[in-house]
Amino acid sequence: MKNKLVIIIIFLLGLIGSYRFFRTGYPSMQDDMHVFRLQQYTQCIEDHQVPCRRISEGGFGYGYPLFNFYSPLPYSLGHLFHSVGFSYLDSVKLVFILTSFIRPIGMFLFSRLFFGSAGGLISAVIFSLAPYQALNSYVRGSIAENLALSLVPFIFWTIKSSRYRLLSFFILLLSLSHNLTLLYTSPLILLFLIQQKKLKSGLPYLILGYLMSSFFLLPAFFEKSYTNVKTMTQDYFDFHLHYTTLKQLFLSRFWGFGGSVWGEDDGMSFQIGYLQWIIPFLTMVLLLVKRKLATHKLIVFTFLLGLFSLFLTHNKSTFIWENISFLSYYQFPWRFLGLATICFAFVSGSITKLISPKIIYLIIPLALILNLNYFKEDIWYSSLTDSEKLSPQNIIAQSGAGLRDYWPNSGNLFPNEYASDPVFTLGNGEITSFYKNSLGISGQINIYSPKATVTMPIVYFPNFTLIVDGQTYPFFVDKNLGLINIEFTQGTHSFSLNFTNTPLRTISNIISLLSFTLFVYLLRPKKDA
Repeated sequence: MKNKLVIIIIFLLGLIGSYRFFRTGYPSMQDDMHVFRLQQYTQCIEDHQVPCRRISEGGFGYGYPLFNFYSPLPYSLGHLFHSVGFSYLDSVKLVFILTSFIRPIGMFLFSRLFFGSAGGLISAVIFSLAPYQALNSYVRGSIAENLALSLVPFIFWTIKSSRYRLLSFFILLLSLSHNLTLLYTSPLILLFLIQQKKLKSGLPYLILGYLMSSFFLLPAFFEKSYTNVKTMTQDYFDFHLHYTTLKQLFLSRFWGFGGSVWGEDDGMSFQIGYLQWIIPFLTMVLLLVKRKLATHKLIVFTFLLGLFSLFLTHNKSTFIWENISFLSYYQFPWRFLGLATICFAFVSGSITKLISPKIIYLIIPLALILNLNYFKEDIWYSSLTDSEKLSPQNIIAQSGAGLRDYWPNSGNLFPNEYASDPVFTLGNGEITSFYKNSLGISGQINIYSPKATVTMPIVYFPNFTLIVDGQTYPFFVDKNLGLINIEFTQGTHSFSLNFTNTPLRTISNIISLLSFTLFVYLLRPKKDA
């Protein structure tokens, strides 16, 4: 197929998935905290906290280590857009737009290596127009998973095409995009290296990609014990409540903007998409009849992997979920629709070899007819601005969203209202100045009584260093919210409470820096012999 036609179709796929974001305003979405998180990430960079780990206004204003655990790449991209003049609202939308445009490119590049341009385009169409992509973009607003799924095909493309330095780069991007997508993708990447007989040449670059991600991956894994991580799998987030049914997966055309609930009364859709499952099943039948593709073993394995992914969304897989403990952190079994979407999209490309490349002229219109209507928001707030979205009232609402996932376990309770100013719990005095940013707090205080204890509006998470009047000073942590308390003597004092790295974070930063230096060195042009 002509290159120009390929480029036009891929561009249109990106446009179809994102054109509604090109308007003034902002859409409704379930994960409605991205603007706030981007603003907080930007503050991190402005405060010279690199890499960003702790945000100042999160956790109802007490501050907590969101980006020590939550993937930073979507907000790094948003910060780049904001730094060149886009509003916070537009910067978030641009991340969704960018994701939509790179989504078909990666799948096309990968599938084309096996099935040619026509097969690559079919895979790109099936992948880009899958209902689960619309669900992530316009219903859930899952900016991290949305980005991660778009990056996965690029990784397999780099392996198949022996572009190993790009393999390191895309592993870095995926590692910083979405933890759960990385978790189920990593063993598949290793298996593909083995299947392609490229383990020896590709494994060092694979490891290099993970090493460059150490600044995030190592603390995210090893420091989770400092948080109330158990709340991520309890109550509403118990996976037992969120299985799909066969009707929802294969037959239902329902589309809604509600939530995931127990049983079949979900307010959101978990359909695979008619073409997304019919073409792979048809491909398997034709493959069994014709048995003429050299890649039939890979196609069959990928198809079975897609089926297994769907099985994990159904309650018949409960025995697996209950015996593999880390699966509970996926919370919603239907997340594995993402892996099924990738698998079935790749398998679909092989139909051009089994029937005819011209079948693309039937599949593209059908995909548009069946799925185009899903790529739209529920409500569009056309007049919404940054100042309104980041108003005090909206900041309070957004700062408490997702709080329980990463709230430090230094106390026994969770906050349910926004943080106050410093509070005298013993003695009396006056705070004459007070300043708060992502690195901590600072200010000046006058103590009128012989001694005074002040509870600072900041929750403890390793490590903080307290400086009072230029000297390192002790503090203690209460057992309720885990807030930092400081005991002052009579007089006027200056103080600063600074968030500092643990040894693990320091080592992780060094590993990433050295690994990235090696990566840049490997990018140098090779001299002719």
